[in-house]
Amino acid sequence: MSAMTFDQKSAFAERLKRIQSGQQFEHGDVLGKSTHKAWKRKFGDKAKKPKRTFGDKVMVLIAFLCGMSAVLVGRLAYFHLSRIEGLPDAFYDLGARGMYLFAFVLALLLVVIFHLSNRARMQALLVGCVVMHFGEAAVASNAPEVWSQLFSADYATMMAEQGRDYRLTPAS
Repeated sequence: MSAMTFDQKSAFAERLKRIQSGQQFEHGDVLGKSTHKAWKRKFGDKAKKPKRTFGDKVMVLIAFLCGMSAVLVGRLAYFHLSRIEGLPDAFYDLGARGMYLFAFVLALLLVVIFHLSNRARMQALLVGCVVMHFGEAAVASNAPEVWSQLFSADYATMMAEQGRDYRLTPAS
């Protein structure tokens, strides 16, 4: 035991000499690249999901509203253009596909204009499209006067009748 104590004392004295001469690090004290990589792999920071900033949240809301407006404007555009006489017969034969075509083109334009091409924004855009497509009857039922100004009275009445179960205030 005394031999070990003596070795420790001499090793400590050697170390003090090196520190005083400016050689503060020994080779054993400096981590190598492989040691550092192994430590990071075992204990390092895990990849964390980035937090959404306020601007990102606003852009998701804008994407949702863009999806809703794309369907509404697509429906309006096809509805009013189909009333024009003299267009090719193929245009009139599109039916609901014409609205989908107009809505799709408008949605693509909005994606480019507002930079809605990341995953969350694209999902919000698609959800907005679906909500407006299937929720049109509910909107027409709750605001029939607005809907009759946008579309024909017959179409507004038909849509309001489809959405009679979704009225916020029941008709008496």
